[in-house]
Amino acid sequence: MAAARILIVEDFADSRDMYVEFLQAQGFHVAAAEDGIAALRSIEAAIPDLVVLDVALPKLDGLSVLRRLRADPRFASLPVLTLSASLGADYQRIAMEAGATAALEKPCLPEELLTAVQKALGRA
Repeated sequence: MAAARILIVEDFADSRDMYVEFLQAQGFHVAAAEDGIAALRSIEAAIPDLVVLDVALPKLDGLSVLRRLRADPRFASLPVLTLSASLGADYQRIAMEAGATAALEKPCLPEELLTAVQKALGRA
């Protein structure tokens, strides 16, 4: 089975680098973007197999990115895992209503992310 292509969208460099390095070590091909506009450009250029999307992003927030993806037939079924530390109790509901495949809360340990990635890719 070919290695899945994952896009990590995270504005905090330390978290972004940690997730990229961890998932690469698990055998995935990983690209990264630091804001919502860069994420959309990256997805347009090369559709990944899965997106890990921070909700609090500069230029265009993660939920807006997710809603744009879901409105475009090319990306409507693209698995998207959202990450958030700041939306409170309604976060999971809001993310799922926007079209998230799963809504993870920060801090998200690498092993927790790996489990969610494998499940979203149908490899659990």
